[in-house]
Amino acid sequence: MRPHATYRAFWGVDDGFQETGYLHVDNRWEWRSGHEIHTGVNFRREGVREEFEISDGVMVPADTYDHREAQLVAFTNESHWWSVNWRGFFGGFFGGDRASNSVGLDLRIGETFTSEFSLSRNDISLPGGDFTTNLFRARLSYSFTPRIYLQTLVQYNDRSDDISANLRFGWLQDANTGLFVVINQISATDAVLAGDVETRGVTLKYSRYLAF
Repeated sequence: MRPHATYRAFWGVDDGFQETGYLHVDNRWEWRSGHEIHTGVNFRREGVREEFEISDGVMVPADTYDHREAQLVAFTNESHWWSVNWRGFFGGFFGGDRASNSVGLDLRIGETFTSEFSLSRNDISLPGGDFTTNLFRARLSYSFTPRIYLQTLVQYNDRSDDISANLRFGWLQDANTGLFVVINQISATDAVLAGDVETRGVTLKYSRYLAF
């Protein structure tokens, strides 16, 4: 058993307005098999300076929101070649309620190939309306050698109906320097342009450590 508590907060520099407060009280239950369950409660404060639209037609008024939420986390032995995990948050959210669930599957083949797949769902009910969000994420990594690797991350967000992909190639040298090539692509539906929009970018970086 590993009980613990953490707290963090942010205030405006000019007016002292508290923008965020987060108190986390938790206990981790660990078994010799490697399985774990985390049982916790979070006390949140969110200070909203200006009204904003959190979803289509759903507004969050300017105010200070204090809420509590229960947090449950469970996962199997992560040292095994496969493992599953689940994370749940249930409680208040901007004057309403939120139920957040996330399930994940991790697969590994030796020391060369690792993969992570997850699906997150948020069911949110606010005074201004209800909405649901879903996010799918897949992360793959393959190491040709301890210094040469290829990684990719693919995400799909159903609220914005966009797919983003990131491909990264790394050739490491000493002190975490070397050659890095990153390719990003986002495919989305733009309501203003009334059509599909694609954004692509390529980043090339090379660094070298010089000792004198």
